[in-house]
Amino acid sequence: MLLKTENKVKTTQKKLLKMETIIQKTGKLLYLLDRKGKRILNTKVLKNHTSVILFIMVVCLITFLTMFWAWGYPLFKIIVYTSTAIVILFIVLIVVGSWHEAKRLHRNELVSCFYFKRSNINGIHLPDLGFSETDRENLNLVLNNLPATNKIDFKLVSDNRMAADYKKLFRILHLLIDGGIRDFKKERKEMLFKFIESTFTLNGLEVNRASLNSRFSEWVNESEKEFSGNLEPFRKVLGQ
Repeated sequence: MLLKTENKVKTTQKKLLKMETIIQKTGKLLYLLDRKGKRILNTKVLKNHTSVILFIMVVCLITFLTMFWAWGYPLFKIIVYTSTAIVILFIVLIVVGSWHEAKRLHRNELVSCFYFKRSNINGIHLPDLGFSETDRENLNLVLNNLPATNKIDFKLVSDNRMAADYKKLFRILHLLIDGGIRDFKKERKEMLFKFIESTFTLNGLEVNRASLNSRFSEWVNESEKEFSGNLEPFRKVLGQ
């Protein structure tokens, strides 16, 4: 009796080991398929608007044909209904794609509305300006009137609070943008604020428009002596 029990335990253990092996191999296979699938998705399907639209239309074409065939429609109706659905889908995709392209161009416009004095930030110790070294590439993109791939986090805090200092960011932008930003009024100021909102975060937080507006007013109304004195540390970092 005891021997039979031991044999059953051993058999169960062997089955469990086999199951564990199967799970491990299946998991590895799924992992490889997932990696390959993501690579194909990013390099082939999501390459541009055209490839995305073609992929969606091919998938929907196969889906529509299968669906109408399964519902027992005659061949003529399958062709008519599928063609109609594909045409409508194509028009919708074109409208959606055009809308996204318009938004992308609008984002580019926010960047390209300013002329920067330098084309890169290389050779500068970025933490002294409140940026991480990992943001160097994004900063260089912005300086060349190209949208950053990710928002750039500005980390310099004010002397008496934990939040990032808007006025210090204004001083850096004032030195980087040709002609400065102190005299910006109405449209130019609004464009600047939208540019800051779309390009930067402050100490990990989204830009607050109310704080942005009030700090800008405080900054432009500094006395000439205070204004120049506060710019000096950033002039030295930027080599101006």
